[in-house]
Amino acid sequence: MIKRLLIFLIIAFLLFPLISCGRKNEVKTAAPVKKARPVQPIAPAAAVNAAAPLSSTSEVRGRNPFLSYMVVMKESEGSKRARGPLECCELSLFKLQAVVVGPQNSFALVQAPDGKRYIVRKGDVIGAMGGKITSIGDKSLIVREVVKQDGKVVASNDTELKLPAERMK
Repeated sequence: MIKRLLIFLIIAFLLFPLISCGRKNEVKTAAPVKKARPVQPIAPAAAVNAAAPLSSTSEVRGRNPFLSYMVVMKESEGSKRARGPLECCELSLFKLQAVVVGPQNSFALVQAPDGKRYIVRKGDVIGAMGGKITSIGDKSLIVREVVKQDGKVVASNDTELKLPAERMK
């Protein structure tokens, strides 16, 4: 019984290649190629108003997806300057967490009122009045806020943010 089964399997395996070789290869024809639509030029970033809500997909297509949001905000018409996350609140609400002083570069870690921490350097803008960091010392940083009226400087206020007492030890 086993011998008959083995003989049957051997004959079947030998016949399959012979049967398949007898068939002619069918040539498949390729599907017709569709022509591409013409490419529409992308509008320059200055022409796109990022502040206005986009109402249709045609307006979305004109926007460059690789352009930084901050660059679009600066170039958009009617906007003065994009405000950063450190310009949200009064200067007294910020907390100085750490200071790193070096011979050339000094920077500090400042905690915003929402609990997020930011690394700041000399010249960065902080506070609602647009104060600039003028100097970073060993245990504090000094921010100068300038009050302007009709384009003229009326007053300037220097505010010092100090490290907490327990960190100064």
